[in-house]
Amino acid sequence: MIESTLIMDFASGRETSLDALQHSAVPKAESANVVFWVDIFILCFIAICTLFQSPRYFARLLSPDERGGGHFLSRNPVARTVASSPSLMKTSESSADLVERAHSGKLEQRTNAFVPQHIRAWPTVLRTTTAFLRIRFLGRIHLGGTMLLTFYFGLLLFAGLYRDSLFTNQIRAAYVAVSQIPFVVALATKNNIISMLIGIGWDHMNYIHRFTGRLLVIAANVHAIGYIYRWTILGKFTRHIEQPRYIWGIVALVCVDVLFFFSLAIWRQRAYNVFFVSHVVAFILFLVAVCFHMRDALPYVLVGAGIYMVDLLLRFAKTRICAANLQALPELDMTSLQIPTLNAGWRAGQHVRLRVLSTGMGWHGCAETHPFTIASASMGTAQQGLVILAKNTGRWTQRLYNIAAGSPFGEGSNVTVKVMVEGPYGGPGNTVISSFSGALFVVGGSGISYALSSVEELLEKAARGTSSVAVVDLIWCVKYPDSLIPLASIFSSLLLESAAGPTALQISVFFTRAPTAGHSLKAFDLPAGMTLDSGHPNIPCRLADLVERAKARQAAAGTRAKPRGVLVGTCGPLALGEVVREAIDGLDELLYETVGGIELNEEIYSL
Repeated sequence: MIESTLIMDFASGRETSLDALQHSAVPKAESANVVFWVDIFILCFIAICTLFQSPRYFARLLSPDERGGGHFLSRNPVARTVASSPSLMKTSESSADLVERAHSGKLEQRTNAFVPQHIRAWPTVLRTTTAFLRIRFLGRIHLGGTMLLTFYFGLLLFAGLYRDSLFTNQIRAAYVAVSQIPFVVALATKNNIISMLIGIGWDHMNYIHRFTGRLLVIAANVHAIGYIYRWTILGKFTRHIEQPRYIWGIVALVCVDVLFFFSLAIWRQRAYNVFFVSHVVAFILFLVAVCFHMRDALPYVLVGAGIYMVDLLLRFAKTRICAANLQALPELDMTSLQIPTLNAGWRAGQHVRLRVLSTGMGWHGCAETHPFTIASASMGTAQQGLVILAKNTGRWTQRLYNIAAGSPFGEGSNVTVKVMVEGPYGGPGNTVISSFSGALFVVGGSGISYALSSVEELLEKAARGTSSVAVVDLIWCVKYPDSLIPLASIFSSLLLESAAGPTALQISVFFTRAPTAGHSLKAFDLPAGMTLDSGHPNIPCRLADLVERAKARQAAAGTRAKPRGVLVGTCGPLALGEVVREAIDGLDELLYETVGGIELNEEIYSL
């Protein structure tokens, strides 16, 4: 796109001949070559990360319990079930009922038991470096992530400036922009190939997608502004802009700017449907427009479109339409949603995207999808199937709660609605939670969903002899003590199941606000292994205590038993995650290494 006549020198305003410009400008072929090899370098970097993760990846594939889960929701008729056993019961139920429910799932024989191999994660091996890289730097983004983004920015800056100048050749910026289309699309998809290779959930990599997308927007605008400025100086803007290829260029530019504007946090958090619709429409139109504007963009567009189409097909294959039972939990200000017809196919810590097909949600609400962490274990003992605990935090969840609370049969009854469930997504990646010596789960509020599914899964696998976890601690932080009421029966059942198996479970509930008239708790006997206290938990002490107990169990297993480490899972407010990280970093070095390291798993979903 070099003028056939004289153009204006940007710095001095002097006219420069076409020959001089062609002599200084880098040809299109070299621009295409530079960005191609930069993309190859990025792919090599991903391949190296994959190589470092391969031992854990193959260890997970060797475990029969792990390799088949986490992909598609299903109904498994051979799952151990208990007839007529609701997942949420009031504390007035008899202990006999709880004992029967807990023990009835233990009839399965331990045949073909396979304890998964434990491979230490690199962060536990490089403890000092990990502690430094885990420092929060930009909001939720840690220092390691910030360094990665800086490196990525430097890489694209090199691609844009290598043997070139933005003042004389704006075409390079266009090549940089289109070369990022495959990476931006791949990082945005739920079925993320990069996430699968590296073993990190797509939601944990979404900040990289936002960053690469914004770099694409910057490059596209630099390219466009350069030409618009040049044409305006020469007085030829109108003549050029009338040409079809440049009209398509303007369309592509508007699309990427729309993508950027409606991807800002205020739209994602307060008007998600606007964000989603604008993203889909503008993205598709951008791909079409950029092909008409720039022929060399076609290979990158085809790769990006191919990745997007594969993701759509997989999302369609992962979608199920089922009947769900709703129950209001006023003490937690939550709605319990149970889908009995789906009882297998996910891993602890994974989430699904939920759409409620009910007139009570309104025409707008029926079109919305929201992510929720699964609160039950795959193929669990109770006949509850897939369980979701939806915290009442906005208009959509308020409508869902109102539907559940409006049951004609009174409080505690179920309301049946049709739902569309898509997933599962995210989760622990290559981490096999049943391969550790111990596990500590520290959660706050609605983060209990993550802890419930993880603890139930560990106890299920322990009963089958496919888990090496000997000690499990669950710490739940809530506002008021009566939050315990809806889940008291679940906790009791888990404790009874633990007492009958090889895994020792302790549950501690902490409430941070004084009881009020509207949030009072009637006295009742807590089961053995469960405590209810006021204030905040002492995470460092609880972690050290669990490590000591894991060491004792390890020593009791004999001298040949290798340390398998301790898993610490957290889900809740950002401040809670900080406390947990500080507790891990502050643990005594000898204790840390003796137990085999402490691995942190954060399951915090954010837009």
